[in-house]
Amino acid sequence: MAKSQSSQSQSSTSDNLRQLIADAEKALSAAGDSASDEVRALRERLRDALDDGRAFAGHMSAFAREQAARADEFVHERPYVAIGIAAGIGAMLGVLLTRRCHD
Repeated sequence: MAKSQSSQSQSSTSDNLRQLIADAEKALSAAGDSASDEVRALRERLRDALDDGRAFAGHMSAFAREQAARADEFVHERPYVAIGIAAGIGAMLGVLLTRRCHD
C-alpha cells in the first residue's frame, strides 16, 4: 500500500511540475515578439531556467526511483534489520514529541 501511495505522490508531483513548465512556456509565448530587449533577455533566461529545471527534475526522478529500489531491496533482504531501524526511529520521534508537548 505504501508503495502505491509513493508512486501516486511521485506521479502527482511530476504532473504538477510538467503543468508548471507548460504554463510558463505558454506565458513566454504570449509575451510575443514585440517585447523590449530587456523582456527578450528575461524570456531567454526563463527558458534556460526551464530547461535546467526539466533536466534537474529528470535527474531527481531517476535518483528517487533508484533509491526507492535500493530501499525495497534492503527491506526484502534484511526485514528484521529494517523493522529494528523503523522501531528505533519511531521511539526517537516519540521521545522528541513527548518532550516537545510537555514543554
